[in-house]
Amino acid sequence: MGAITWRRQLSVGQPAIDDDHKHLIEYLNELDAALAAPRFQPVRVAKILVKLLEYTKEHFAREERIMQIVRYPKFEEHVAMHRAAVKMVSELSNRFSIEPTHENAEKLYKFTADWLVRHIILMDTQLTPYVRGVWA
Repeated sequence: MGAITWRRQLSVGQPAIDDDHKHLIEYLNELDAALAAPRFQPVRVAKILVKLLEYTKEHFAREERIMQIVRYPKFEEHVAMHRAAVKMVSELSNRFSIEPTHENAEKLYKFTADWLVRHIILMDTQLTPYVRGVWA
């Protein structure tokens, strides 16, 4: 799979959002390392998933609050994407908790990593002209 590297094109230009994205990438990289370990440890993966899911919820709330402050015109559409992602990650997490296999953990990692990077690049960067310089 491979670790995700923070790069300039992932920056939204708002410190709280960028810091959140960096933390989410760190959790995904922890998950990637756990999946690449010589011995699969479902408990280790579960602990990382809990941190990742909790932080994701906090991040979405913070990002949505900032979007409201700046009256982001695509707010509703953006929030709907967040809700859909949370729903999918929750479903994949539930599947992992019922059947804690390497394959189920990999599916969760792949979806989350792909979704996050794509969402930041395609959607969150559209926030830049609205949020640059905003401190929330």
